[in-house]
Amino acid sequence: MPTLRPSANLLCSCFLRLLTLALMLGASADALAEPYVPPAGLGAPGRRESAGTRGCGFGNPANLIALLPPENIGLTTTAYPTFYWYMPTSQAQFVEFTLTATGSKDDAIAPLYSTRFTVTGEAGIARLQLPEMASLPSLEAGIRYRWQVKIFCNPESVDGDLQIAGWVQYEPPTEGLRTALAAASASDRVTLYAYNGYWFDTVNQLANLPAGATKDPGWQARWAELLTSVDLNHVIGQPFIAP
Repeated sequence: MPTLRPSANLLCSCFLRLLTLALMLGASADALAEPYVPPAGLGAPGRRESAGTRGCGFGNPANLIALLPPENIGLTTTAYPTFYWYMPTSQAQFVEFTLTATGSKDDAIAPLYSTRFTVTGEAGIARLQLPEMASLPSLEAGIRYRWQVKIFCNPESVDGDLQIAGWVQYEPPTEGLRTALAAASASDRVTLYAYNGYWFDTVNQLANLPAGATKDPGWQARWAELLTSVDLNHVIGQPFIAP
């Protein structure tokens, strides 16, 4: 029946990916490349790298950069994902993070979540996990959410001196992928996420492996391969910083 073809094709694609991955996992996880495989047809407008420094950002790179693939959107298996971005050396006094739901014809809808926090001005990769609290509803499957980060070097600025904007979409994993993830080691889950197009989970899983904290050469190679696969070579080697 024609109406079953899209689902059948999707299941076939997922099965082939998992089968290929199962063969790959015969090797050590540290020896595996970590290329991200974006889902077909996924893309969104936005700016994953700030334009111009306006005297706020310095160093190399000197721009604010969202850790996102070129499509400017990523999938997540969790309703409370963690967001990552690169902070340049700056004179910033504080940073603002905002998450807004889309799908409405009204572009001026109020943000679901917004927070401001002070920063030290040091360069590195910052992260923020969406908090699980009663006042903040979890992300809904299939809906795109716009997330934005702004750096304020001038406290009187309204729009921020540097800003980036990207998208996140919550998509629960298939039963087959859930089974594979449950059986895999923490290290091997990184490859499962990357190969199945879950960008946010790939980054967060790899960033939180114990080897990352000790700057293990195997971990560094995987991190570099992941960033290279999405044209973020210019932030390879940058340290993780608060928040």
